[in-house]
Amino acid sequence: MMNYLPFWLLVFVRLASFFLAAPVWRDRQIPPQFKIGFAFFVTVMVAGTVEPAHIPDLDSVYLLLVLKETVVGISLGMLTAFLLYAIQLAGSFVDLQSGLAMSTLFNPQTGVQEPITGRFYYAMAMLFFLSVDGHHILLKGAVASFQWIPAELWLPAGAAGSMAALSISITKNMFWIAVLIASPVMGTIFMVDIALGMLSKMVPQMNLFVVGIPIKLLVHYIVLFITMPVFFFVMGKLIRTMTHSIESIFKILGT
Repeated sequence: MMNYLPFWLLVFVRLASFFLAAPVWRDRQIPPQFKIGFAFFVTVMVAGTVEPAHIPDLDSVYLLLVLKETVVGISLGMLTAFLLYAIQLAGSFVDLQSGLAMSTLFNPQTGVQEPITGRFYYAMAMLFFLSVDGHHILLKGAVASFQWIPAELWLPAGAAGSMAALSISITKNMFWIAVLIASPVMGTIFMVDIALGMLSKMVPQMNLFVVGIPIKLLVHYIVLFITMPVFFFVMGKLIRTMTHSIESIFKILGT
């Protein structure tokens, strides 16, 4: 059994790297000890189902395999988490249009300041993601990666260029999904801006700075809650896109 120790260490490195970068597990509120312990128990389960082609030797080349597994694990986690950034980006678009861009909240999960609407969108997205067992999808993807990308073998030639193209495609999808989520609120507030501009021409004595901001905030929250079903519809599309991205990574890095 000790002969399989080098292979199990490679499996553990990939899973630990994945849990440090993947959605849900990457949050700062989850202790690092839990992430490492969870990666260890998943490694124990995976090790009994995956049969390596050969056992690598503990030499200088083995360190390169460890580096390769780290890159694979982080790539699987980051490229899926990157799509969830579309939720926060959509909130930034909405707050910029409604006048809440300067009002931010500290997110203890990410450790950065986030816009109010982006924080709300992200909380609703995580609840939806967990309710449809999205974390199970990611966990199954991490386990299935050992069938497509063996831990003891090297990555195929040309994988770097294909991964760069996939990253560009995921970035494009991120902006497209962000605009799709924010477009109802942004479009409505834009129409309010046009109406206020026409009102300022008809009634020059009116102080639009005093009247316009409360009106835009009221419209912002009304449209925000009316369009929540559209938000959950887009979230379903985002999860499907995330699943497709995982499959694309497998095809690119698979040997």
